[in-house]
Amino acid sequence: MDRKPLKSSKLRAAGYDARERLLEIEFVNGDVVEYKGVSSELHRQLMASPSPNSFFEDKIEEAFTGRRVGKISKTEASDAFDALFGGGTGSKSSAD
Repeated sequence: MDRKPLKSSKLRAAGYDARERLLEIEFVNGDVVEYKGVSSELHRQLMASPSPNSFFEDKIEEAFTGRRVGKISKTEASDAFDALFGGGTGSKSSAD
């Protein structure tokens, strides 16, 4: 599942599968937790929130049971960040 970055001190990114109504949250510590039964509207509101962490704690964490599905190492997280935004040491730039 593709995750989009969040501007938050505790949440790194969120992904959503509308067909399965499955929200996946990647935390800054590398934990990946999925929440089942989350509506697409709730996901949209999370992504648009000026304070994603507060929104997550109030509307998702309290209402849905999370299940830890993985952990991303700092290296994997760094590589994923570089893939999204470019940069990093040794990264190659490509021409269009």
